[in-house]
Amino acid sequence: MSPVLLGADALGWVGTWMMAPSAPDSVEPRAGQFILENETVRQIVHLSIGGAAVKLRFSNTFGAVPLQLRSVFVAPRVSGDGIEPSAGRTVSFAGQSQVTIAPGATVSSDVVDMPVTSDSDLAVTFFVPQKLEVPAIHYTALQTSYVAKGDQSTARTLDGPRKITLDLILTGVEVATRTSPGAIVALGSSTTDGAHSTPNANHRWTDYLAARLRATRGDNAYSVLNAGISGNRVLRDGRGAWGPIFGQSAVARFSRDVLAQPGLRYVFLFEGGNDIRTPASTGEAISAKQLIMGFQLLARTAHENHVKIILGTITAFEGTNGDHDDSEWEETQRTVNQWIRTTHDIDGFADFDAAVRNPLRPARLLPEYDSGDHLHPNDAGYKAMADSIDLTLFEESSRRH
Repeated sequence: MSPVLLGADALGWVGTWMMAPSAPDSVEPRAGQFILENETVRQIVHLSIGGAAVKLRFSNTFGAVPLQLRSVFVAPRVSGDGIEPSAGRTVSFAGQSQVTIAPGATVSSDVVDMPVTSDSDLAVTFFVPQKLEVPAIHYTALQTSYVAKGDQSTARTLDGPRKITLDLILTGVEVATRTSPGAIVALGSSTTDGAHSTPNANHRWTDYLAARLRATRGDNAYSVLNAGISGNRVLRDGRGAWGPIFGQSAVARFSRDVLAQPGLRYVFLFEGGNDIRTPASTGEAISAKQLIMGFQLLARTAHENHVKIILGTITAFEGTNGDHDDSEWEETQRTVNQWIRTTHDIDGFADFDAAVRNPLRPARLLPEYDSGDHLHPNDAGYKAMADSIDLTLFEESSRRH
């Protein structure tokens, strides 16, 4: 057995990449991308921190039948679908080369004796022999991955690959580290998911935050894990035909997507805009008081699990719905943001609203930060959000008093 494997248990395991899963939904225009049969998936993931060894997590979150995976292989990504097989490793599960995942379950691989570096791309390749509607999907991947016919897991480049823009089945990568103090999990909706940022560029606000932490703390940086789901809400699950895509509420998925992450130290909660903009006609409109109570519940849950919680103020959204904006939505946003800025129920906040709003018209995004839909920032806006975060929040003495 290698020295790394012998000592791996003495190292700390910290998540370096994750995706928050949603259920399959046939209304999605890319539905064909999550139907697999006798196919190899090569999932490309970007690592927040490095480590001496890795473990992988695969999930059958919303599946109704057992999920079979074979020929799992992990290697550094060279470019496109290309890998360097000699630098890769075969992945096992309890010593076996294949695994069957029960409906609703998640499995972790054995320790993979392969050092990885921070801010790098990893290719995780696996073979799905059965015909399958993928049971764990992240729709706003903003990363091109690949699918090809047959078992090609160790191929340097795939034969006849098709590109996909979803994350499938792989829900986490963790690393063995002696230096990183732990993980920050960003829980949110589309603006945390990085909607409208440049694909394949890692320009979400969470990516920019991770870069700042690495630049200032080197190997001692926290990892930043993105648990955003576009369309997500704090208090209610997704509704209507697109409901499965928008995911379970932040309250409902908190244990799975936050508390279960290896090395968790902080949750950074930036959500609530979709709750506020739910039309009254749906019967699901919420008040500022209800949303604040949801935040308080998540704060208590975090603290009960010895996790600190940081909140981001809700960013401007005027003009998002054209002539259908409701003046009460802005009032709710202001009330909730004032609570975030002043409450002692949380351990700190980042004023994202102030960072990207138009000072001449505070209900709107600053034009140079607006992606064009008046809701989601562009790359510059996401960077401004990350730059507004006080990094001393992520210190043991940072809790409000």
